[in-house]
Amino acid sequence: MNEKLIKQFKHAIVTNKTEEHESIIWLEDETRQPVGFLTDQLTESELLLLTMLFQPVVSTPKPQGSNEEHWAHFLLAKGDQPRDPKIIRMIHFTLDKRIDDLDSFRDVWNNILDGPVIIVWTSSTRGLIILDTTMEEELPDFISINQAIASDFYIDMTLLVGSSHEIEHAKEQFRWESACLDALIKAKVIHRVFYEYEAIPYLLLEPITFELREQFINRLLDEELRSDKDFLKSMKVYFEHNLNISAAAKALHLHRNSLQYRIDKFTERTNFDLRQFTHASLLYLALLLLDTRS
Repeated sequence: MNEKLIKQFKHAIVTNKTEEHESIIWLEDETRQPVGFLTDQLTESELLLLTMLFQPVVSTPKPQGSNEEHWAHFLLAKGDQPRDPKIIRMIHFTLDKRIDDLDSFRDVWNNILDGPVIIVWTSSTRGLIILDTTMEEELPDFISINQAIASDFYIDMTLLVGSSHEIEHAKEQFRWESACLDALIKAKVIHRVFYEYEAIPYLLLEPITFELREQFINRLLDEELRSDKDFLKSMKVYFEHNLNISAAAKALHLHRNSLQYRIDKFTERTNFDLRQFTHASLLYLALLLLDTRS
């Protein structure tokens, strides 16, 4: 929500999303996330202004089956972590309007991804699909999928394809990728398919909070990598030599294979391929942020 509006209505905003009270009105902000306001703390003109600026929250579709319910409770509340699958990928989606035929929407995804799929709705127009990537070999053509669904349901849909990660990191990754999708929506670069590494720069274009700054650094450089001074030095030299492994290895007095091993280690830990400019630029930004923080 606009920072000026937050400041203006700070006294009336409900911070506890689970709070229920007859005087609370729930509205969707520009990222289609629910925001509650205490109506007894608002004047009639203030209430009218808010209802003109934002749409009322429409009920979120309920999970189908115990498995989806388990995942929804885990990601959106304080439920226990599911046991399976061990390695997952989240496909976040946001729609420009509600879909009435949710069963058909689910069937399309089931057919495309050789279902049944796990769908967790976070609002009436936003949600995510959880894929089992334990044995994943190749990603489907999400651009064609997006176009087909948009045509079938007469909607505009934005997809954010998250990274494959172990289930232990699912909640943290969900929050991070959701923030990336929020940034895409605010930047109005929607109605297309993004991968995580393509969405991150839009997040960094916003006034970044300390928390998100730390999340970004942690996403690229976990504690072990941050404490590995040889790795950090080699990566800086690698960038100084324009991603030329041979030149960087010579400057570091390393065998080319030793530097390649460090680069491969980073790729294995993060799913970011430093041979690709868009991936490498994210690590470069993380190293700069790490330097300014220390």
